[in-house]
Amino acid sequence: MSALRQKTRGVKGEDAMSEIRLTIDGKSVVGREGQTILEVAEENGVKIPNLCHHERLPTIGACRICCVDVGRPDKLEAACAMPISNGMVVQTKNERVLNARRLIVELLLSNRVMDVRACEKNGRNVLLEIAEELNIDVDKLLFVDPKKSTRVQTVDTSNPLVIRDPNKCVLCGRCVSACNDLRHYGVLSFERRGFNIKVVSGQSQPLLASGCVTCGECVSVCPTGAIMTMPYETFQGEIDNVISTGRAFQSSQATSSQRGRLNLPSLDEIDVADLKEISKKTGLASRSTE
Repeated sequence: MSALRQKTRGVKGEDAMSEIRLTIDGKSVVGREGQTILEVAEENGVKIPNLCHHERLPTIGACRICCVDVGRPDKLEAACAMPISNGMVVQTKNERVLNARRLIVELLLSNRVMDVRACEKNGRNVLLEIAEELNIDVDKLLFVDPKKSTRVQTVDTSNPLVIRDPNKCVLCGRCVSACNDLRHYGVLSFERRGFNIKVVSGQSQPLLASGCVTCGECVSVCPTGAIMTMPYETFQGEIDNVISTGRAFQSSQATSSQRGRLNLPSLDEIDVADLKEISKKTGLASRSTE
């Protein structure tokens, strides 16, 4: 449910659920007060591509790929942020909309130092799917050569469970919103503006030193694999370490402070006896620790 709908419900109560009739791509549909165009479209089987929208996050409206035509000659609207109204006529795929989406995606892809084919998550490449849907030939776009570009950023592997590759980031803002609006940790944020804007952890620190508690919320919402969990084989070494020492990794001062604020015990206080017993019975431990 969008933050817009939640806000409307809180103010108007039952009146917020009043029906609103509108037309999407020539089809008459019914929505509820406080809903966005994107929400009503999805409920009625109309697909509107997007990157920054996520049902668990407040409206961001950053990528603009979900732009639609509501009849205004001067602008297109972001479907994820535009509330519906009675009598509204929405076009989600006319030539004006498709041309705008195509331009947005082409600029997004040509500005990356990472080939779009590398932006895969859980066997799916959302960015490539959108490009193909818009008939964009990704091979003809002017990709930045990673070997020559000074804009290539270092992959952060400081956290043994999470890897952050800023070169795959499309600045959709999902991870920042998840960290700040869902978990309220305030670890991830945007730094700089315009062409130089980027997502950073802490004060441009490695993830492990930034106060991150490895909750995994950013991983779950990232659409391009810019933040991913480490491969399973990498986990095994950490599992062995936890079983033998009780520590997942050497904690920074920021991490210890964050655990204290969350009323979590110090990592030094963890008793590993139970972990060792569980590992024997479940086969979790590798042969090296047996």
